Formats: sequence, structure tokens, C-alpha cells
Amino acid sequence: MTASKNGNKTQFGTVNSNMTVDNGVYQPESRGKSWAIVLAGGRGERMREAISEWLGSNRPKQFCRFTGEHSMLENTWDRARQLVGNDHIVTVSVADQAMYFEELDVDTIPGTVLYQPEHNGTAAAVYLALAHILALDPDASVIILPSDHFIFPEANFVALARTALGYVAADPEHLILLGAEARWPNTDFGWIKPAVVGSGSQFASNAVIQPVLAFIEKPDNQQARHLYSNNALWSTMIIATKGELLWQLAKVLHPKFYFCFLYLHRLTLQERYGTMQKEAVDNAVGKTFKYMPELDFSKDLLQNITQQCLVLPMTDIDWDDWGRPERILQSIERYGLDSWLNDAGRSMC
Repeated sequence: MTASKNGNKTQFGTVNSNMTVDNGVYQPESRGKSWAIVLAGGRGERMREAISEWLGSNRPKQFCRFTGEHSMLENTWDRARQLVGNDHIVTVSVADQAMYFEELDVDTIPGTVLYQPEHNGTAAAVYLALAHILALDPDASVIILPSDHFIFPEANFVALARTALGYVAADPEHLILLGAEARWPNTDFGWIKPAVVGSGSQFASNAVIQPVLAFIEKPDNQQARHLYSNNALWSTMIIATKGELLWQLAKVLHPKFYFCFLYLHRLTLQERYGTMQKEAVDNAVGKTFKYMPELDFSKDLLQNITQQCLVLPMTDIDWDDWGRPERILQSIERYGLDSWLNDAGRSMC
């Protein structure tokens, strides 16, 4: 699952036959650190038509440069670097998207990139990264960062994400979810209903941690209006927690799924200590993915453990999944962002 540090490209920038990139430099004594799991395997179906119209070809939106000089993935990497450093970033994509990583200078790709053999649900992406991280750092804290989201301003987000990781260090028995403050009753998004709206245990002077009462995935119009009027939050899939807690939750909730990744975790350990060749590990990953259950991280995991979830509102932070072209253009206009879409995108909306 990870590339050798002494491969045929650069010492700390190897690309193997499965296009796994490893720019991480790990210290065996480095335990209990914070790691970022960057999810970069989405297909972006809702944006496919708009991107094809804008660019003349299709690509998932995380690999698009809508504003400035960097893609959405590169912007996510920048946020992750500020949170955990370069070496503790693990990005998960899919083998058929390796071409987009080839466009990048390998030395600019942080940490490690892992490729799923095929799409198998969001839970598989999270746990592939987790199997890798826990083999290197059994006491790791992790923050999950989707790579195709708009977040502004970045400094406010980084400060809040650090607060979330700090809370994880103090309370390793909960998952800390970052919930975006809803701007309208959106039916595209999942929602988080806090158990106590407007109050909660104070962790920092500018952040209120609240228990989670329920998750609602893509409500109908009436439900969305009710959630909005009751100050529910948009679900961002940005989550901070202890890696071991996530690991054990899968064991309890989905044993077959868990044992698939326990197997991959053990293979990663064998590869790390030189008792198994990387090619054998890669082959095992491919075979394992064919037989594992397909799970959605939010629906199949989070919705079953609301009692272990806390939500941290993203106060003074604008978040959007940029899943529709009009919302991209609205964000660009709202903040006066530098973008070629200021002219080219208008014909789409």
C-alpha cells in the first residue's frame, strides 16, 4: 500500500506501478501525533456537465483550479499542512484517477497517496488510510478532510480544526464533527441536529461543543426548512477523532468490513518491517477490495453512533461542497475571488 523509500524516482518521492506516492519521512518514536486523511476519490457527478462545458473535458472537481493557481485538492493539502505537517498527510484516491496526480510535481505532493483499486464507498477510503496510519502510529489522532470543498477564510478554519484536534487529545472517546452554519434550507447536504441548540459545554472562548441528536441525510424540502429554522448545521464530513476509536467502531458495527482492513493493516506492518514485498501487498489490496462490503461513512457508521459524536459549529467560516455550478459562482462573487470563471462561467447559470 505504500511505496518504498528507495524506489527508482527519488528517495522520498517514489511512484510505484500502482502509482502510490510516498513523500513521508516517519520516525519510529513518533507516536500519538495528529494525521490528516484527505479524501480525493470523488467522481463529482453533479458537476460533470458544468466542468465539461467550462474546460472542454471532464475531470473530478477536486482536480480543478476554479480560483487562484491551485486546485481544490492542493488547497486542501495546504490546510492539512498547517494542521499536521507535510509528513502526516495521507491522501486516498482511486486508481483510475492516478493520471491527475501525474500532472503534479511529485515533490509537491505531501505525505503519502494511496489508491483504492476501485470505488467502494467513503468508508473504505477512510479505513484504507487508517490502516496505513495506525501501522505507523498506533496512538494517532486523525482529522478527515474532503478535498472538494470550498472553505473561507482559511485561517479561521485552521484555527477551529486545531481546536477540534485539541479536544480529541483531551477526550479520546468522542468524534468531533465540524458543522457548517446553514445559510439556507439546502436539500443537497446532510444535516446535523445538535442535541442542545445554542448551548453546550464550553471548550474554547469562541467554540461551543454540542452533543449530536441526529444525522439527516439529504432531507426533503419540508424537513430542510424545519432543520434550518431550528439552527441545525450542515454536515461537512470534516471529523477529528482518535484513530483507534474509529478502528474499534468498525469492529463493533461492521465486523466483515473491519476484518478486511485488519488484514490490510497487518500486511502494511509486514511491509514496513520488510517481511513482505510491496507487490504482494498491492495484490492483496486488490483482492480484498473485491470482497469487502461497500459502506457509506456517514450512513453506515456515523448514524449508528450519535451518542459518541460531538459537533463544533464553524462560526464565521463559509463552507460549501461546490456541488453545483451556481454555488461556485456565488462564492466567487461573494468574496471577490480571482477566477477565470468570472466571465466563462456565467453562461452556465
